[in-house]
Amino acid sequence: MRAIFLKEFKSYFKSPLGYAYIAFMLVIFGFYFFVYCLYQQTPNYAYVLSGVTSLIVFAMPILTMRLMSEEMKNKTDQLLLTSPVKTYQIVLGKYLAAVALFAISLLLTVPQPLTIVGLGGTLPVEQVVGAYIGFFLMGCVLIGMGIFISSLTDNQLVACISTIAVFLLIFLTDGIGSILPTDRAFAMGCCIVVLAVVIFLIYRAIRDIYLSGIIGILGLAAIIVLYFVKPTVYDGLVANVLDWLSILTRYYDFYTGIFDFSHIVYYLTLTAFFVFLTVQMVEKRRWS
Repeated sequence: MRAIFLKEFKSYFKSPLGYAYIAFMLVIFGFYFFVYCLYQQTPNYAYVLSGVTSLIVFAMPILTMRLMSEEMKNKTDQLLLTSPVKTYQIVLGKYLAAVALFAISLLLTVPQPLTIVGLGGTLPVEQVVGAYIGFFLMGCVLIGMGIFISSLTDNQLVACISTIAVFLLIFLTDGIGSILPTDRAFAMGCCIVVLAVVIFLIYRAIRDIYLSGIIGILGLAAIIVLYFVKPTVYDGLVANVLDWLSILTRYYDFYTGIFDFSHIVYYLTLTAFFVFLTVQMVEKRRWS
């Protein structure tokens, strides 16, 4: 895994990609630092991190679009898959290389909040540290999603555009929940749609229409029974679920200086989930 990590990390700097990513991050951080901290004279650097959050939608795909798709395009994935290295080591090595570059770009911004102190400003250390931690954990999740999307195609451009689209959807859902209907019928309909998608994915995985059908019938029955037995469960269910799943909602707690251990567990679990999915995709390709 160490060899793959070093290979991937060095490859970022053998092309303009790594430099372009770091430059992009420094430019957007510098812009928000100038606007919030210098122009508006706000000593809270957490505002800068909050502002940058909406733009990492376009920065993260630069890191992840080539991680798996380039190997497939160049057919070098076959060499990796036939090597004595385990699949999870391949994926983890690539993932950690992207995380390392992301961490370096964050470390390069540390002089900015220190500048506030140097200019005589009072820096809310707890909020700034919390914002940095939350930003890093959120970035780790997005990199996990990006590497998974990259494993689905051998076209880097498709991987990049798909990743941006998914990230935009994730960020938009943070505000969608407040405008969606809260009635029970709408929530029940959404549950049925989600069930249909899950059954489709199960069928694609096991190719057993009978077992998939049985699971679908049982799931539908459970949704209907719950609707009549405890209908209050469906009150505002969609908004509550979207709020619970929201990556940004948890980040805003870090941003305000609230260190909730459950948020850390959520970010780490979500990261591990997408890394696991990537491993499964690569493993499937190994034996296909």
